[in-house]
Amino acid sequence: MSLKFCWRTTSLLATATALLISTTAPKAHADIPDENYRPILDHLLGTVMPPKLDELNGATSDLADGLKDFCSDPDADGLLEVQGDFHSAMDIWQEIQPWRMGPLVANGRDQHIEYWPDKHGTATRQFRKLMFNKPAAFTDPKQLSDASAALQGFPALEEVLFDDKHSDQLIAADEDGVFLCQYGSAIATNLVRLTGEVRDEWPAFADAMRNAGPDSMDYATAKFAATDLYRALHEGLLIISSQKLGRPIGTDAKDASASRGESETSKRSLRNINHNLIGLFAIYDGKWGDVGQEGKGLSALIDSSLLDRSFRLNWQTEQDQLDTLPPSITELLDQPDGYQKLVDLAGQIDFLTSLVENDVGGNTNLGGGFNALDGD
Repeated sequence: MSLKFCWRTTSLLATATALLISTTAPKAHADIPDENYRPILDHLLGTVMPPKLDELNGATSDLADGLKDFCSDPDADGLLEVQGDFHSAMDIWQEIQPWRMGPLVANGRDQHIEYWPDKHGTATRQFRKLMFNKPAAFTDPKQLSDASAALQGFPALEEVLFDDKHSDQLIAADEDGVFLCQYGSAIATNLVRLTGEVRDEWPAFADAMRNAGPDSMDYATAKFAATDLYRALHEGLLIISSQKLGRPIGTDAKDASASRGESETSKRSLRNINHNLIGLFAIYDGKWGDVGQEGKGLSALIDSSLLDRSFRLNWQTEQDQLDTLPPSITELLDQPDGYQKLVDLAGQIDFLTSLVENDVGGNTNLGGGFNALDGD
């Protein structure tokens, strides 16, 4: 089986468990020549993403090194430093997370990096059993890599570093604290491996996308390849709406629960969304922080300057709104009008989703009448 075939198969497997979401079909637009998609693939996959994957791997390396230093001489200040390292690594992961394709999802790698959502409390049950037995195998990064995804990655490390009881144990360096430190170090070291694999495998995947054509077993056309980028943008917004906001919002204010949010133990569920939007906007715009160039993403295909300005304005409005909110849903729901603000935020995300489904999808010829959203 060729490498190219493997990468396309990976993308299809990522959406094999599908939720079909009906949308209004995008307005018909004139066909776009296939060659117009190639510069976008080259820019986003070859120029924009590789430095970000380097940054993610570097951040997880800093986290692993920080944990090693902390475990050798644990104290409260050292714990704060390691928690800061966690936040730095999680920030860049949340920006990359929505690009759900290729090496990011191969072999379930995204779930090993971050096992979420966990509707059935699998991680909580497994973590409780882990702390009861304290198996030495879970302090070895290599053996840990073969364990349940629920006991690997950022959520498991979040539990180690941010749960109040475990924080006290870490600093006290009692029997539980020593095990937690060794286990946390193994998680961080395994994250270095996982993010290094994504970084190292990305160039081959990018080449498979950029070399789309009649001779490719993955992507018969550049447009077909670019559809994966559009899908990542669209599904990224849907995941924010249905999972990251929809689950905590519940059916009404009485049913709302911050604990159903992502990364609530470290109080950063809304901070995650802010970083998601940064990574998602790069797909549209072509510039990601100081990497890339504005107007060389999917927006290069937009034939209406009015639509482009409107989309950018609405996106900026959403990010400005997030900047006025606390980093966690727990803190937001503690405010008298917090629930309504959360609902309003979800409404804005839904509006952006409709712009992507209809206007961006139609103008780029990449949208369709439904979207397959992976998830349970």
